Amino acid sequence: MASKPIEESRSQKRSAFSDIFCCCTPNEGAIVPSDPMVSTSAPARTSAPARSSALQDYGKGKGRIEPMYIPDNTFYNADDFLVPPHCKPYIDKILLPGGLVKDRVEKLAYDIHRTYFGEELHIICILKGSRGFFNLLIDYLATIQKYSGRESSVPPFFEHYVRLKSYQNDNSTGQLTVLSDDLSIFRDKHVLIVEDIVDTGFTLTEFGERLKAVGPKSMRIATLVEKRTDRSNSLKGDFVGFSIEDVWIVGCCYDFNEMFRDFDHVAVLSDAARKKFEK
Repeated sequence: MASKPIEESRSQKRSAFSDIFCCCTPNEGAIVPSDPMVSTSAPARTSAPARSSALQDYGKGKGRIEPMYIPDNTFYNADDFLVPPHCKPYIDKILLPGGLVKDRVEKLAYDIHRTYFGEELHIICILKGSRGFFNLLIDYLATIQKYSGRESSVPPFFEHYVRLKSYQNDNSTGQLTVLSDDLSIFRDKHVLIVEDIVDTGFTLTEFGERLKAVGPKSMRIATLVEKRTDRSNSLKGDFVGFSIEDVWIVGCCYDFNEMFRDFDHVAVLSDAARKKFEK
């Protein structure tokens, strides 16, 4: 007799866990299958007018959940963290601790799962800087799909990689170089572009125009960081981790001329590092 309430408690816990993933109201503008609790077939081909309307919202952040706002001049002392010897002379201010970054990426993955569940989602990783953010994001997406209690015949995502370059030192060159496979594979597909940071917005604006030309079904942006800067062209992400002041950051795969990608936290680039590693 003693085992009965234990089994009921376990059942209640399983039910509560499923409710977390299954009973949430989707974001404004979210893509929702007709019956999210039933396996779905391949989505119908989108008409040209509907596709055009969806692409017009690219870079506007329409209906997004606002990012975590980090006020200006808010830092942690680097002495309170484990800093590798090769980084220590150049790191004195920590902006985003690694643990906070991971928790925030998990929440972004949850929001993305709610938006695209049951749809064929193609995620583009912008190399090299986005690699760490991208890998963490798709790990969380796969885990959420596995334990959500919702059935779908569609994998949680298909991954792709594109190399873009528009910076040297800490300045945008104004010219975008794109190295990728044929972008036409994204025609009539839901596309999520994963970028490590939205700064001026030039890179994602230019790449977005090239991607629009092949006719994807929809285009959204996921980024870990959005900068508050006067240099911005007003492009906004749809799934954004943090809003930060206009400082150059390194660590968590953010680099300065290929340095500091391996540092576990997001730090502010020091003057000493800038002088040492500037090309």
